[in-house]
Amino acid sequence: MVLTRQNKDSQSNPEEEYTALLRSLRWTEGFGLLFVQCSPAEGSRIIDQVRQDLPQKQVEVLSIKDPIENLYDLVDALPNKDDIDVLFIQGIEHSLYDYEKTQLWENPSDHYTYSEKNVPRLLGHLNLSRERFRDHFKICFVFLVPLFAFKYLVRRAPDFFDWRSGVLRFRTDPQTVAQESLKLYGDYKEYLTWTQAERNNRILDIQNYLEELDQTRDKASLLLQQGNVFTASNEYKEAIASYDEALKHKPNQDAAWYNRGFALGNLERYEEAIASYDEALKHKPNQDAAWYNRGIALRNLERYEEAIASYDEALKINPNDANTFYNKACCYGLQGQVELAIATLKQAIDLNPKYREMAKTDAAFDRVRGDGCSAVPEG
Repeated sequence: MVLTRQNKDSQSNPEEEYTALLRSLRWTEGFGLLFVQCSPAEGSRIIDQVRQDLPQKQVEVLSIKDPIENLYDLVDALPNKDDIDVLFIQGIEHSLYDYEKTQLWENPSDHYTYSEKNVPRLLGHLNLSRERFRDHFKICFVFLVPLFAFKYLVRRAPDFFDWRSGVLRFRTDPQTVAQESLKLYGDYKEYLTWTQAERNNRILDIQNYLEELDQTRDKASLLLQQGNVFTASNEYKEAIASYDEALKHKPNQDAAWYNRGFALGNLERYEEAIASYDEALKHKPNQDAAWYNRGIALRNLERYEEAIASYDEALKINPNDANTFYNKACCYGLQGQVELAIATLKQAIDLNPKYREMAKTDAAFDRVRGDGCSAVPEG
């Protein structure tokens, strides 16, 4: 049975789509190939429902959590492969991460303009192995894929995809998609504690929902999260591309401007970082972290007076921040303003004694020590 392929923009009826899927699974004997475009949560619901509605079929799930290059061997290694009637496959998007990441920052406005290089190996292998799947497995394969992964299959694995016996599209209602996407919101400090694999998986989870979200505001927030995950992985180019996309949807998003400045600073693109902090401060003038990091960028450009002025703005908002006092003292030290350097350093030490030891070896105070003065005030 051949099912009608759904147009991306058509309004599919979930009940009708599920009925068509169930009918195809019920009638298919032996090898079959179905593609179901859906969100991860929707995919789990489909699997549970099929198991209830087709008790006579042996239904199994192959959940892929890590990148793979060879799906055939993975299926062949299943101990009960000869008994399986329907095999749902989830998670092939994890094997597209490296290529997807490259597209995100090389072609941020259209990361489906696929080049011929860096084609995911899994998709190349699927193209070459389609006859082996048909000849060796008497299984109906059902690929559950998000929209971005579905596009990869269509464009980068056309030989394999053309053997499809059906394509269905399950559109989750916008409110449910928005609610589900909230589960992907996290804290940057938490991201720092994750493994790289965990961060990669979160990026893919975010991609799963970006295409489904209808609200511009929701997309901006999710793109901000994506940028934060990239930043936690020190993948600053990708982070900047994500923040830029977020700002297209919500130009006044101060967090995106601030985090963009942070990423630019880590790439030593200090002038651009300052401009980004300035935009953040237009929308949120009382953000002491933006003033502070703006000062750091200015100091790296050796624009010490401007850096000091930026630190002063930060201290108006957060007058007990020892780190800001210390960096301000460094600027005075680099200028050779001995008395101001020592007085400001004392303020930092009074708030946090750790700066006493730091100052003893900090090159910023070399000129102060060279003036015959102790760069570290006594307590």
